[in-house]
Amino acid sequence: MSIAFHVQSLRLRITRISFLFLFAAGHGVCALGSQPLEPSEPLTLARALALTLQRSPQLAAFSWDIRAAEARILQAKLLPNPEISWDGEDFTRAGVQSATESMQNTLVLSQLIELGGKRNSRVWEAQFDRRGAEWDYQVKRLEVLKSTTLAFIEVLSGQRKVQLAEENVELTERAIPITQKRVEAGAASNVELIRAKTEVATAKIELTEARHDLEGARVTLSAQWGAKQATFPSVSGNLEQLRPIPSLESLKAKLQSNPELAKWTTERQKREATLSVARAEAHPDLTVNAGPRLLGASRADMSFVAGFSIPLPLWDRNQGKIAEAEANVAKTGDEQAAAEADANAELNEAYQTLQRAAEEVRMLRETVLPGAKSAVDQTTEGYATGRFSQLDVLDAQKSYIETRSQYVRALSDFQKAAAQIDALTAGPAELPSNGTVSSTSPVKGKKKKK
Repeated sequence: MSIAFHVQSLRLRITRISFLFLFAAGHGVCALGSQPLEPSEPLTLARALALTLQRSPQLAAFSWDIRAAEARILQAKLLPNPEISWDGEDFTRAGVQSATESMQNTLVLSQLIELGGKRNSRVWEAQFDRRGAEWDYQVKRLEVLKSTTLAFIEVLSGQRKVQLAEENVELTERAIPITQKRVEAGAASNVELIRAKTEVATAKIELTEARHDLEGARVTLSAQWGAKQATFPSVSGNLEQLRPIPSLESLKAKLQSNPELAKWTTERQKREATLSVARAEAHPDLTVNAGPRLLGASRADMSFVAGFSIPLPLWDRNQGKIAEAEANVAKTGDEQAAAEADANAELNEAYQTLQRAAEEVRMLRETVLPGAKSAVDQTTEGYATGRFSQLDVLDAQKSYIETRSQYVRALSDFQKAAAQIDALTAGPAELPSNGTVSSTSPVKGKKKKK
């Protein structure tokens, strides 16, 4: 199966489809992901993305973060444990019998009663903490899928570079028999034959470098799903098919669906919950205690004691934590604005690269490449009849080789910029809610006067 970077395959359907379908050519990713990776068949982008979702160590780590956040919710809901204590008095009197008769034993059960809505505030904070972990997962998910796509494009372009390097070797070798005949006929010196063989050796060196670069790119792609080596024989895709370029305004309108920006509503709510916790902690808690007191050895002399204690908030009223939480809430707007500015700048840079690469591909494809190819053919034929020198042939070959390399670079730049734009404007498959997480969420009251 071949992957075409077609506009219909790359359309952004923010809340209904997964990011995987942005790059798949009409095939279900779930079905592809369920198939085992077979070394005997080429790897498609859809399967590479499915493997990444299934086996990425980075995404697997985030599942533990969500579990940890759920554990914090559980802990926040728990009530304080009661305490039991025993007091004994009048141990120092002489004689065991007299000490036993006059000894007082008190068994006290104490319970801390949290005031100020501390428990509800803790639960509220923990719930938004979990929601924040969900958003962080969506951010990492798009980041990992984008990295996989860029790595796939790198392998695809690497395969094309190897193919071009092989063709360059064949191209330079074509000059050997022609030069040999001219040398034997006395129309050229032996230096020209040496120069032609040198060009062939140089082309073979570049072919070796291209193969090593391709192998490195293959390993990088395999690392996206945790593999230590590349077992697939090749990747399958259409590097030359370019999609239409949408307007920059339409892309900017989709930026808010990016979880890196969409998460800020939840982040503000989480920080407001932390502020609620800090304000609740300023209220002192009440501790009540009660229990029996046994006077002497006789159980008839037993009484019941009770009491309570509460701290006096004279100096520590949690002012520091409240001020810190208020500052964190206040800076949320600035941080969100900075994130939006960075996303807009990144989108604009990728868009300019997309336009530049598209124009470069068009000019190379329509004008430069045909002209360079024609120059090679004409100078090669003319060299055989003595109308052109060997330097003319080598210069034409060099220009044609560089032009083809530039063409592959432009294609790769276009596809990478398109993948970057898709990652910036794509929404996650499942959007975490930004609404109220619990009916027991505390209502934010007015700020207390100091």
